[in-house]
Amino acid sequence: MELFIGFFFMLIISDSRQQFLSFAENAKNEYIVLLLLFIIFDFKKFQPLNLLYKRFIPFFIMAFICLFYSFTFLDSFSKTLSYLFMLFIVPNYMSKAFRDHGGTFIKTLIWFGTFMLFVGFVMKLYNPALTTLEDRYSGVLGNPNGLGIYVTMYFLVCAVAFEFFPNLFSRADKLIIYFAIFASLILSDSRSAIFAILIFLSFRYFYKLSPFLGFILFVIILASYQFIDTNIEGVISAMGLQDFFRVKTFADASGRFVAWGFAWLNIKNSIFIGHGFNYTEFLFKKDADALSILGHQGNAHNSYLTFWLDTGLIGLLLYFRGFLISFIQAAKKSRIAIPIMYAVLFSITFESWLCASLNPYTIQLFIILTIISDDEFHTQIEENIISVR
Repeated sequence: MELFIGFFFMLIISDSRQQFLSFAENAKNEYIVLLLLFIIFDFKKFQPLNLLYKRFIPFFIMAFICLFYSFTFLDSFSKTLSYLFMLFIVPNYMSKAFRDHGGTFIKTLIWFGTFMLFVGFVMKLYNPALTTLEDRYSGVLGNPNGLGIYVTMYFLVCAVAFEFFPNLFSRADKLIIYFAIFASLILSDSRSAIFAILIFLSFRYFYKLSPFLGFILFVIILASYQFIDTNIEGVISAMGLQDFFRVKTFADASGRFVAWGFAWLNIKNSIFIGHGFNYTEFLFKKDADALSILGHQGNAHNSYLTFWLDTGLIGLLLYFRGFLISFIQAAKKSRIAIPIMYAVLFSITFESWLCASLNPYTIQLFIILTIISDDEFHTQIEENIISVR
């Protein structure tokens, strides 16, 4: 449990802009290898293995094939390997920590996530400059959008914990946790995070009533997309929230349309086979000056396009094959699975976090998938043998 939460901590601080935490950028690479070595040398203690990674093996075969077309082979190889390690390590450490500590592990994990949000509040009070970037709050994360993604995924982790372990947290506990989440959300001013959480809450309500009603809502939203896209600025302005939602940047999605257009131009050069992990980062860094003039900063800001650039259309389809199978299988056991999936699919439309492994966001997705799909968690819950030790 301590090793796993320590790894989560290392991933969070590695995203920070503070110079005194820069060691974490390299330390997280060593940490993940250490976690893998513990599994190898204590293999029997991790039995039975969690096999979530097996659903993504076809994707990794394709990702390794793409290495032959990489412009940055060593970086591509290390990032492909680290993603594979994450998919193997996170579910298996989750399962073992749960077997060893039961509800204590879940409580510790949730309170740790909340603690990191409160650390951001303390830093803001002590020195606002430490947690401010372009007049927006970033907490302990490197930028406001990063905090928005962290809060989105952490909110989903909490939703799963409260759903599956209802007796572990008191009403007061939940109020403290929700305060930290929503205060961080509002201060970060992350539009995509707010909409992702609203999508989850809406779908969870309808899916609890009936999966059929939830599916009908999904169809209605798809059919109404053009209408929503055309009128959303007017609705937000009418509510007096145009400054909070930064309506002026809606037209170009804060520079994302430039990034998406640039990514698509390069995808057309090699549609089916990508150039390996790290290719998108390499590509956007190479043309950073030209893109900056057009109003863009950063990378592709879209996980679908990033997967397509890095692993080709084949890799993109194989990854989301494993992704969808995982959520569909989980949906047979819990109605919360599909609402979570919709929220994640929305979030990755505006950021490329899912294409990277060693960040504080992807690990939370794997935490969620482990809890909602692992039979061991469900068996213990059903038998009411979870205890807070």
